Amino acid sequence: MSAIAAPFIPWVGGKEKLVPYISQVLPPNVHQLLDPFGGGGALTLGLPTCPSRLDIYNDFNSDLVNLFVCVRDCLLALLKELDFLPLHSRAEFDDLKSLLAHAPLAPEELENWEAKELEIAASFPESEATELLAILKGKAELRNVQRAAAFYKTSRGSFSGTRSSFGVKRNNIRRFRYQLERASKRLQDVVIENKDAMSLIPERDISNGIVYCDPPYYEAEQLYEAEFGRRDHVRLFHVLKACKGYVVVSYNDCPYIRNLYKDFFIITLQRDNPMAKKKKAVYRELIITNYDPRQFWDKQLDLFEEPGTKWTMDLVHIPRKILKQ
Repeated sequence: MSAIAAPFIPWVGGKEKLVPYISQVLPPNVHQLLDPFGGGGALTLGLPTCPSRLDIYNDFNSDLVNLFVCVRDCLLALLKELDFLPLHSRAEFDDLKSLLAHAPLAPEELENWEAKELEIAASFPESEATELLAILKGKAELRNVQRAAAFYKTSRGSFSGTRSSFGVKRNNIRRFRYQLERASKRLQDVVIENKDAMSLIPERDISNGIVYCDPPYYEAEQLYEAEFGRRDHVRLFHVLKACKGYVVVSYNDCPYIRNLYKDFFIITLQRDNPMAKKKKAVYRELIITNYDPRQFWDKQLDLFEEPGTKWTMDLVHIPRKILKQ
């Protein structure tokens, strides 16, 4: 089993601190783990690999997926590019955002580009044509690496990783190299997808697999880049209810979500919220499953408490009919 890794990019709604709790209720010995709302990849990176399990990371954000692919497949080139790209001022931040504003080539445009490259190479002797194609391919890969580096640096250089505003802070990327290196090792056997989660889930759903969903939180969708309204929350519920495999969903704790998922088991995670102005305020999240989590839950959660913060984890809803035995 490989070493686990921490998320290497700040992401809204990241689950790094909750992975030890979520992992407590995951069924063991499954053949597949699908993370369709991958985001920063906290769960995928935070679980050790298993030779008999296929791990699939997916996100709809093509720049984020490109970064994950580059971390997995061409880490050295990415690290070199990160060392080259400066980010010490608001002007440099805006330059990188400008680079990202130019969308990557569409598949049909990419095919036309590759066809032109082949046509150019065909006019050279075979040995020179082979060398030229290798150079052209390298340039294409470098374009992806440059985009990945720009995306990574704007995430690290903004407030809360939103990439919308320049954060006035130290931004020495070399401090994060070890995170990228560990993540690269963890991602080596991970399948990385860039699809709509609603279509990917039924496509990849298997009876002995886990679908872990961390969608935009209800009535907090404005914090996320992707549009995800009430209709999407309902669509996701119906997609997950039809799954053959094990389903685990993370959500914020609110009456609407509790009612929507009343056919599922619901666990609350609660901790003190020291950032809140109200005294004794608490922060609550839900872990929702289509199976009885108590059969895998050993409740030895004190091992994972944060310094100065105690989480409590309780099963608060049991459905009348169990969807997944």
